[in-house]
Amino acid sequence: MTAEEELIQGYIDAFNRHDIDAVMACFLDDVVVVRNDGTRVEGRDDVREYYEGGFAMIPDGRCDLQTAIGRDGRGVAESVFRGTLRNGAGVVAIGAEVMEMAGGKIKEIRDYHRGAS
Repeated sequence: MTAEEELIQGYIDAFNRHDIDAVMACFLDDVVVVRNDGTRVEGRDDVREYYEGGFAMIPDGRCDLQTAIGRDGRGVAESVFRGTLRNGAGVVAIGAEVMEMAGGKIKEIRDYHRGAS
């Protein structure tokens, strides 16, 4: 595994545990998350709030990593996200996150997950 692939795996593992501190440890201070609708979430405080909100909305949400490829400061994680909303509705999304990395941390994530049936 490359260092980038190890970072992707660590991020996914932390995400699946809903361990917000471990998720945040994967990011640079000026991290950017581009949501699947194109909305940008910028900076540690807003990104933390974004993930905390997602964990609260889908308490059993997890990504089943299908493929992780990374090198030269870039990576792609293809996964299937599954979870249950608080109202009992199931959620399934398939897609990828494209990542830019620097200094062993994630600088930017662009999320391309879409609902699956």
